[in-house]
Amino acid sequence: MKKQILLSVLAVNLVACGANVERADVNPTPHDTYQGEGLFSGKSGNLLQALNEGKGSEGGSVVTALPVNVYLWHASLDAISFMPLASANSTDGVVITDWYTNPNKPTERVKVNVYIKGKTFSAQNLKVSVFKQAKRGGEWVDVAADTTTATQLEETILTNARALKIKAQAIQ
Repeated sequence: MKKQILLSVLAVNLVACGANVERADVNPTPHDTYQGEGLFSGKSGNLLQALNEGKGSEGGSVVTALPVNVYLWHASLDAISFMPLASANSTDGVVITDWYTNPNKPTERVKVNVYIKGKTFSAQNLKVSVFKQAKRGGEWVDVAADTTTATQLEETILTNARALKIKAQAIQ
């Protein structure tokens, strides 16, 4: 009899605790998102507002939220989106990935650093460095990365940045 009473009290307490728990929305809508200073979008914290800020003298959009070229920045993040990010600083224009291991080559890993040096959309304002390590005797050892990898990644970023710029100009 005592066990039944104890179980009943325990069940009632568990149900009562559950009544005060607020359920989180699994699929938050934009009004639920944080609005404030943001890493990628300047003071507003809203990426769409940042992309639409300001108008140039020729009628084109001038994005002033990022201190680096917005198209190079977004194309860089997109190009390395499959890799884990260690750091992304839009103020300095630096994106650093963590080590990424290709599932098809578990004894090799790579790390990428992307540097965007200014607001001008130019190949001279983009630099990509690729680092590579190989596993030897249970230890990761630095090895030379193929120089064409960094060049190909720079070309991919520039191509994607051009596409973003054309798309943004077409929308206006």
